[in-house]
Amino acid sequence: MQTVKMLSTKSFEQWLQEQAQIAVRYRKVEKSDLLAEYNTLKEVVESAEFQAKKTKLTTTRYADTQEGSTMALYKQLSWNTSVVLYNLIKKEAWKEKPEVVQYLELTAQIQTPEFQQANAFWKNPKRWFTTPESQQEKRYNELVKHADIVFFFQHTEKEIAELESYKMLWAAEFETAQMSSVWKTGFLYPSKEFKADHSHVSEQQAYTQGRNTQVANRVLTISTKKEKTTAPAWHPTKGMIMHDFAYTSDIWHTAEAVAPKAGVLQAKVRCSGKAKHLLCLTSVNAKKALNILGEQAMKGELIYTLVWNEKEVVNYVNNQEVLRSQNPLAGEALHLLVRSYIPENQKAGAGQLDIDWVRIYTK
Repeated sequence: MQTVKMLSTKSFEQWLQEQAQIAVRYRKVEKSDLLAEYNTLKEVVESAEFQAKKTKLTTTRYADTQEGSTMALYKQLSWNTSVVLYNLIKKEAWKEKPEVVQYLELTAQIQTPEFQQANAFWKNPKRWFTTPESQQEKRYNELVKHADIVFFFQHTEKEIAELESYKMLWAAEFETAQMSSVWKTGFLYPSKEFKADHSHVSEQQAYTQGRNTQVANRVLTISTKKEKTTAPAWHPTKGMIMHDFAYTSDIWHTAEAVAPKAGVLQAKVRCSGKAKHLLCLTSVNAKKALNILGEQAMKGELIYTLVWNEKEVVNYVNNQEVLRSQNPLAGEALHLLVRSYIPENQKAGAGQLDIDWVRIYTK
């Protein structure tokens, strides 16, 4: 990821899709007959022998060629007195004259098919374009501009290897109306005897075991509603008690979607309303979390990215880096947790968390 001016969500999502396709296209072009032809022609066209021949054919004057010199001499002899008289009177004795002898020899030479072909070639100022080499050069120049060849040389093996080093470990695309069995309501605890579905007395919402969650049009929606209810809540001194709440919401975790020790978490999210929203990596009983949304999620539809390793965590919104910090959960087994909540010291209000997709990548 690069720290540059933030792209629009649509542009950034398109860029992400292109990134996913780059390595596939690169390898396809790499193995193609098209690239093999390009490499062969490049070696030929850029060779010293090829360039020398082209220079000769494009810069040599006709008058400086053997054929041009021969025709110039022939024309000069044609106007010689002895040759003119010989052509008029045809006396055999004049055949012995040096000028006539040379004239007759040149006449025989320039009438041969070989000479006429060579003379026509060198006399043509566009002679280069009549050669097989010119056709090779033309094809090479076409390939230089070919979209696949241009694409291939815009990238390096190192760059492609880096792209290929990331593998999608897990993804939630919310393609059906029901939550996948990977998702479970409540908090994740080491023992099934612990009550997972509860809230906290320090918060203003109760969790409803999925009743405030809807999946429609490939979007997961968690709604925080103004709704009175009595539900289990954790009290720091009394333990689990029944508590009155003015709002309801939902919480989910993915015990089966375990994250690696280093990787990339990415999600397309829309946050609205007064409720706070959490989409994070955490571990069992952990007091810390790697929140992809940061301390306070931004309004509107955005793509959040969390890059982490055993030393640090880096947060991005679309393609812009917004936070870099130490990893408080280094070396721990991580899972996803998503929930909406209202802290007790915050002015209460409804809210909504929409998630288009969530993806985890690893090297």
